[in-house]
Amino acid sequence: MNGETLPSSTPDSSPDVLLALDPISLGEMDSHALMNRIDTKYVLSAGHLQTLLESVGTYYRVLSVDSVRLSTYNTLYFDTPDYECYLQHHNGKLNRRKIRIRQYQSSGACFLEVKAKNNKGRTKKQRIPIAGFEDSLSSSSKDFIEMVTGSRFDLTPQLQSSFSRITLVNRQQPERVTLDLGLEFRHRDERRDMPNIIIAEVKQEFDDLRSPMREYFRRLHIRPMRLSKYCLGTVLLKPHLKYNLFKSKLTAICKIA
Repeated sequence: MNGETLPSSTPDSSPDVLLALDPISLGEMDSHALMNRIDTKYVLSAGHLQTLLESVGTYYRVLSVDSVRLSTYNTLYFDTPDYECYLQHHNGKLNRRKIRIRQYQSSGACFLEVKAKNNKGRTKKQRIPIAGFEDSLSSSSKDFIEMVTGSRFDLTPQLQSSFSRITLVNRQQPERVTLDLGLEFRHRDERRDMPNIIIAEVKQEFDDLRSPMREYFRRLHIRPMRLSKYCLGTVLLKPHLKYNLFKSKLTAICKIA
């Protein structure tokens, strides 16, 4: 195991199996960035983690940064005062975007990111490094958002989230899988934790059903779920907003949690 460690937040049942996977460094993973991709998401119980890693681990390498394989991510989402980004997703708009600042605690890097989904189901992420979180977006950040989106928005912080992530990289094909656990959402003095679920995301260059991870989910009859952590946190903390089209997903997630 080359002296590698896991932070104390790792579920007790999983350290050995996670450490048994072959590592991949951040530099090596650059060739698997998949900034323009197809995303397929799943929600499952955190109790599946060990079995999942044991079942598909031989097909993947795990991201290891400074000997840490379970990394903390902190995110600040921006939206307009009338929640344009949230409502785009809720109303099923095919071309939509999310704007966020994300801090990768394992590396210390912080990025302003614009994540857009088009009407062909492809996700494209564009980002620039920034010094740290901005409660009020700087002029350079606003300029970047305008350059990417073609519009200038009145954006304010609307949601904070944090979670721990395991990142798996397919050995044979351009595919990454992220497993997000220990989700926490915050807005002002309100907070909701979801410690008992995993949000898995399979990121591929093209929609390939032969993915070992997707085959694993099919065997367990775990169906894909179109889901946004931003929308999930917004629904949980701001129930006054329109969310009728998310009700069935929220019910399914709460049953798992």
